Amino acid sequence: MKLEVDKSLLPIKIHFFFFFAALGPILPQINVFGRQLGVSAAVMGMVTAVLPLLWAAAKPMVGYVVDYWPNHRKLVFMLLIIIMSGSYCCLWFLPVPDEPEKIVESIYNLNDTIYIKPHSTLDSLILDKYNCHWNCSTDYKFNVYLSNSTHVSTMYIDGAVTNTSCSVLHMQMETGGSEIACLPIQDCNLLCYEATLDARENIDGWIDESYSSFYTTLTFWGFVFMMSVGTVAFNVANCIGDAVCFDVLGPDGGSKYGSQRAWGTVGYGITALLGGWLIDLFSGTYKNFTPAFIIAIVATFVDLASCRMLTLPSLSSPTDSGKALKKILKIPKVAVFIIFAVVAGFFDSFIIYYMFWFLEELAEVTGSKSNIKLIEGTIVAGQSFIGEVLFFFFSGKILNRWGYGTTLTFCLFCYGVRMIAISLIQHPWHLVFVESIMQGPTYALCYSTIVGYAAHVAPEGYSATVQGIVAGMDDGVGFALGSLVGGQLYSRAGGRGSFRILAGIALFAAAVHALLFAWLTRNDSEQKRPEVTSQDEGEIMLALNNGIYQDTVVPIVKKNSLL
Repeated sequence: MKLEVDKSLLPIKIHFFFFFAALGPILPQINVFGRQLGVSAAVMGMVTAVLPLLWAAAKPMVGYVVDYWPNHRKLVFMLLIIIMSGSYCCLWFLPVPDEPEKIVESIYNLNDTIYIKPHSTLDSLILDKYNCHWNCSTDYKFNVYLSNSTHVSTMYIDGAVTNTSCSVLHMQMETGGSEIACLPIQDCNLLCYEATLDARENIDGWIDESYSSFYTTLTFWGFVFMMSVGTVAFNVANCIGDAVCFDVLGPDGGSKYGSQRAWGTVGYGITALLGGWLIDLFSGTYKNFTPAFIIAIVATFVDLASCRMLTLPSLSSPTDSGKALKKILKIPKVAVFIIFAVVAGFFDSFIIYYMFWFLEELAEVTGSKSNIKLIEGTIVAGQSFIGEVLFFFFSGKILNRWGYGTTLTFCLFCYGVRMIAISLIQHPWHLVFVESIMQGPTYALCYSTIVGYAAHVAPEGYSATVQGIVAGMDDGVGFALGSLVGGQLYSRAGGRGSFRILAGIALFAAAVHALLFAWLTRNDSEQKRPEVTSQDEGEIMLALNNGIYQDTVVPIVKKNSLL
């Protein structure tokens, strides 16, 4: 068969490519951009926990508006894209704190046990004073005296050494010895700032200005506001874009969704890699994100032009006051699917918000800080070109073979494997291999399953609303839980510990979903199929054995065009 491209689908392909190309250099870096400004992991977790609740509410609301006034779908869609890119690019104008002069950053590896001794005048000949914190969090700051060595077995402090000295240094006290000894935070290293002689007396003031008072500055609140508006607009626009794509494909073209969405992955990967390389090229210790914002602006203009070329089918507004929608949401299998979509969103949230955070800390320890943005860009490119492209493209065939229920179980299992692998890496470059393989069967396949399921069960006239509800639970409620719980978990368990804990939860969730899916399927098979009378399309689906997890879930129509 001759491979042909359906020219009527070119505008939606171009939209996906440039919509995600605008996000590629910014979205993966948004949290580490905040980290460079001075935002701690715990504070970032609280900020990002609120945002998903906002877009969880906004998605079905905007979706209903689009369904109620279908003739204005394109206008609403384009306005959301403008708000998204405009808000993100306004981060460009935030005042960035000056890079401190005469301050030297040092990373220290610690013994399993650290002895605490009092500092004396004679010790000043061989020791230097540092202001330190654990690289797991910038919240824990303290002053210590250390020798000129990167491996620490003893810390010296001002004043007498007591049983509370370990807690002052944010370590646990080891019991049973004659000397005061402490246990370092697991999987954390000591990050210290050393001042030269003429700047040392000002170090405490500099640290306080950088961290303590930062949360009252215009920079912090400007970052929170513009990140919030941009992120909510992105998630709503992405949801409406999926509904628009299914409208363009028509009722018989649902299996082609992945082939369109794969172009977004290509655009995202290209600009993420390009943006990461350019940021490193034009940056010193503090990263200059100007190339990322320029790429985003150019891509947005092309995306808006492609949206104008979209030809959307004429749709009618719903007239049943939401009755069909309410019936769909009461089906047990639909409820179970949505609950586990929240679980998947929880894992996605933690990976998106904290994987690069963990990577930046690992780069500090391994001496890879100078090219970390290139590494991060390469990781996103590997996720996109290897994992996502393949699984988005073949998602229709996978869903047709396995069904939505089995596919979701498989995705949850893969999330567990992925997070175990992340916790085991010893160098930032190792993550390129892990993410290139695991991004596909987790994010890409899970996302295709969720949006395809929403399109499959949506009653006539409610496509955007159902997409908003299902997606709002996945990357709304799920992301909120992942951000809030994830931020606190990361602060306490560190990067490796957090990923290992969540890996266990993911494997447990996969087992529970498999059991529930089997139980609901068995119950359905024992029920007698009712006779179908004259009903509308939505009610027929409800009556036919609650067939939401049927083996054949996506209609595949053989046409000359495969794309």
